[in-house]
Amino acid sequence: MTCERYLVQARSNENAARSIESAYPDWTVTMCFYAALHWVEYYASQRGDDITSQFPEKSPHDSRRGYVRKLAKKLENRRLEKLYNDLEDASQKARYLQGIKYNSAIDHFKNHQSEVNTSFDKLQQIKDILKLK
Repeated sequence: MTCERYLVQARSNENAARSIESAYPDWTVTMCFYAALHWVEYYASQRGDDITSQFPEKSPHDSRRGYVRKLAKKLENRRLEKLYNDLEDASQKARYLQGIKYNSAIDHFKNHQSEVNTSFDKLQQIKDILKLK
């Protein structure tokens, strides 16, 4: 496995999120999370870390959360874990309608544009912490 595939996917997800922000804010939030996920995978891959073998959990998401938790401690930046978890929570809100009182996730995020903007901000903060471009 090469690092490049994670880099390509992270950039693709982020670019796609920006391209559909006004029409599909729910998917924008979801893609911000998946961009973060691939940035974490890219970071790990660059360092030779195999997340699933180092953190054997029930799911790849659980393994990745464990890696992010340990990485946040190692980098002495606990904000990394919070940012990542916040993006995952926003993605679940968009995908599974958790805590949404509107008829759809699209309506919710169109009426709460700040949550969409915050997703981009959190993604950028993750990249900054990991020193990724």
